[in-house]
Amino acid sequence: MSGLRNLPRFLAAGGGLAIEAGGNVLGAIGVSGGPGGEADEGCASAGIKAIAELIEF
Repeated sequence: MSGLRNLPRFLAAGGGLAIEAGGNVLGAIGVSGGPGGEADEGCASAGIKAIAELIEF
């Protein structure tokens, strides 16, 4: 992954997850501000679960 940091407009950080439904990627969610990437990712996952019924095809 060391080569990725040289890409323009690219940031590798915890807390981001893809939003998928029906085998397609619909978008993504990013959360920041918690005490670490794992907490941010957990919050993002909870957000996806909260809307899962609305986005399933």
